[in-house]
Amino acid sequence: MWSGWARRTLMIMRRHLVAVFALALLSPFVAEFLLGDQYLTPDQGVGSQFGMFVVLGLWYGSGAVLIREVARRTGRGWPTILLLGLAFGLIEEGLLTQSLFNPHYLGLDLLSYGHVGWLGIGLPWTVFVLTLHVVWSIATPIALVEGLWPGREPWSGRVALGVTTGLLVLGALAITGVSWSSSGFLAGPGQLVGSAVLAVVVVLVALRRPRVEEPRPPRPVLPAAAVSLVLATIFQLVQHVGPSTLPAWTTTAILLVLLAGAVVAATRWRLDVLGLAIGAVLTYAWVGLANALRVGPTAVIEQAVIIAVALAVAALAVHRRRRVAVRPSAGGAVRATTHRA
Repeated sequence: MWSGWARRTLMIMRRHLVAVFALALLSPFVAEFLLGDQYLTPDQGVGSQFGMFVVLGLWYGSGAVLIREVARRTGRGWPTILLLGLAFGLIEEGLLTQSLFNPHYLGLDLLSYGHVGWLGIGLPWTVFVLTLHVVWSIATPIALVEGLWPGREPWSGRVALGVTTGLLVLGALAITGVSWSSSGFLAGPGQLVGSAVLAVVVVLVALRRPRVEEPRPPRPVLPAAAVSLVLATIFQLVQHVGPSTLPAWTTTAILLVLLAGAVVAATRWRLDVLGLAIGAVLTYAWVGLANALRVGPTAVIEQAVIIAVALAVAALAVHRRRRVAVRPSAGGAVRATTHRA
């Protein structure tokens, strides 16, 4: 009896450890590489890309793991995860890279379009980049990994959470150092304090969300993926064509309407979370490929491999969740579990 219990315990611990590592790797992979922000070029070889993946993994990976664990350990669901993802984006873009306030971030002009002088931000860029973090940096990787290992139980103990928090701090310092060395920009005290206060408020609101007592069973994947792909594609296109075709306030309004529409559709139609994540993956796949086409053939080949890996992970998540959701019982009948991300 004792050996059987120990064996089961070790298997569960190994399963949780693998899930944590998968999420830590998948978050920077989706957020930066599937999007097409990192390419092999004459100036950036494999070693440089690997170094960036480590740095990004410390920040994105640890952030996604910590957000997922906080939400699941406190018995909360996707509203909490999304709000914590928003706080994550506010910290990165407001305090670390400071792209919300840097008018020449990465040599780009991101703030003149829809500039709000008293805040020092570009409104379309603010809405756009924070949404990228909520949807693609945090929510999509969590949904995919919870599809690979279905269930809402925590994956980390207190010691592991402490280690994850330490790695997150190291990642934040690394991101800040890289950003400072490339731009030398420092936002104003009011902007930094405002970003920090807003992030804290969002975290407090997230942790005030009600607990989820009975998670719903999985829903069909394809309808959710289709809705997600359409809305996310329009979202990306509006942001990219807006500056040359639309007034800034119109672009901002369309982006906000699309976000509101996504929330309403997901809640009213009870769209499957994994399906929504797959639609987000498909959107980043075409966006990343379009970016690669502008860089060159090496980037296109690399991006094709990245897309293939992402699609394989999505397909495996659907397959593994289906196997868990419908499983033969001891008496030979088929029973449906209630695992839901």
